[in-house]
Amino acid sequence: MKNITSKSVLRGAGLAAVALAAVCLARPAMAADAPDAAKLWTKNCQTCHGPDGKGKTKAGEKAKVKDLTAADVKSGLTKAKAADTIKNGVKEKDSDKMAMKAYSDKLSDAEVQALADYVMALK
Repeated sequence: MKNITSKSVLRGAGLAAVALAAVCLARPAMAADAPDAAKLWTKNCQTCHGPDGKGKTKAGEKAKVKDLTAADVKSGLTKAKAADTIKNGVKEKDSDKMAMKAYSDKLSDAEVQALADYVMALK
């Protein structure tokens, strides 16, 4: 049987404290790397969809964008559908013309997911 000394217990506790500190310090860095959805919205979406997602802008009214806060729109919207729309855009009915451009070449997957979360949170 191994003899446990106070020195070995302290060494183990010290290693555990160092590991815990590393995890705690890494969490803010990971959060800092997360895309800022509000900034992405302002930069890429607000011109048409407005600051509140209602689409009450000149560009939004011209493009006939949906009110992303309306109950009927929200009821048929999922995060996956929102992300797909952001990535691949929207074609006009019976046309190959894009009603909303695709952002797959402009936004990373993480940014698309952050915007999809943002859209889902609009009220």
